[in-house]
This record gives sequence, C-alpha cells and structure tokens, in this order.
Amino acid sequence: MSLATADLERIIRTVWSTQLGLDLSPTDASGLAAALRAEDTVLVKVHFVGEFNGRLEQRCSRHVSLSAAAAAFAASGKDMGTSDIRDTAAEMAHMTAGNLKSVLPGRCEVSNVEPGESFENARVIAVAGFTFEGEPLAVEVIQSSGSPVTDR
Repeated sequence: MSLATADLERIIRTVWSTQLGLDLSPTDASGLAAALRAEDTVLVKVHFVGEFNGRLEQRCSRHVSLSAAAAAFAASGKDMGTSDIRDTAAEMAHMTAGNLKSVLPGRCEVSNVEPGESFENARVIAVAGFTFEGEPLAVEVIQSSGSPVTDR
C-alpha cells in the first residue's frame, strides 16, 4: 500500500490551519523525523486498527507544540502548562489521523497507542515534513502487516 505524500501534507496543513490558524511550510522530510528524535520534542502516536493496521507518529519541536497550545487556548505561550502542550499535540495528531482514514484502504479505527508498543513487519509508507517559525514538525505513517505487539 502506498500513501501519497501530497495527500498526507494536504491533510496536515488543512488540520493545523483550520483548527489553529497556523500556517505550516512544507520542507524536505528526509532526515527530519530522525533529527527530531534527538531534540527536545513532543511525540504523539496514534494507532490505526482494522483493514489498515499501523500508526501515525507526529514529532514536533517544543516551540511548535507550545505555539499550537497557545493558539488552541487563545493564550500566550508563557501561560501554557506541560499538559496543555501535550494535549494539544495529541489532539492535532488525532485530527490528522481521523482525516487520514479517508485516504487509507478499507475501514479502520483510530485509537491511542500505549508507550512501548511496536508493530511486527512495520514499514514507513509516507513522511511529511514542515516548519513553523523555523522549527520542525514531522509526521510518519507506518503500516504493519501484523497486530501490535508489546516490546516490554
């Protein structure tokens, strides 16, 4: 199964623009997700189950997460707590995943993924990279041919 990067990018930009009024700038995604793994980032995973099994992983810099929370709560960044930042990032990832279902094959549901879960035979099928005020945001869609397994 392949997922067009253009579809993923369009969905992400639409969700962030519509919900938060934030204009994301597309950027070369190669290496962006890996670079974000090493930085102070907020990571959210959303699980797809059904005819399509896999997950969406959204990673963004703390600045992007803080800006998103400030926009969501119509507040200044200094008023945002850690839970506000995390909740906003999770909400954006879930909205993206919910919209992404329309371009995935078959029927699937969206749910939370507990930390420590991984997938057998997983492969990245699409990656989108963005910047907001010079800071990175990357989203990967990963497909699995098996069910989630716990790697604890």
